Amino acid sequence: MNKMEEIVQIVRQIGQQQAQNAYYRDCYALFKLLQDLTEHTSNELQRLHKTGTEHSNNSVHQVLRNFQNTICNLVERACEAQAECEEFCSVNASFSARDVLEPIRRMYTDPRVSSQGRN
Repeated sequence: MNKMEEIVQIVRQIGQQQAQNAYYRDCYALFKLLQDLTEHTSNELQRLHKTGTEHSNNSVHQVLRNFQNTICNLVERACEAQAECEEFCSVNASFSARDVLEPIRRMYTDPRVSSQGRN
């Protein structure tokens, strides 16, 4: 391998490493958002339970709808981050946001999957 080929190989490896680092950074940020969202949703549901107003049923449904919509958004963002990373390198299956989160996204967006989960 000549010097130019070595340089090209090193630059390629650096690009792949940067893509992986960006992917893991994005996944961590999305996980943190999910953690914060879960805590916020739990607090809201507890608050609604304590107040026990007659409108709480609608409020509970709204809180849960917001939770569901945000989860779907986070899943989409994680899959987009993985797709961007895969433009430069492959993602190990054990770290694949798509493999882990796709069933969750389908559960929230595909009525057939949701109804199957209730049986």
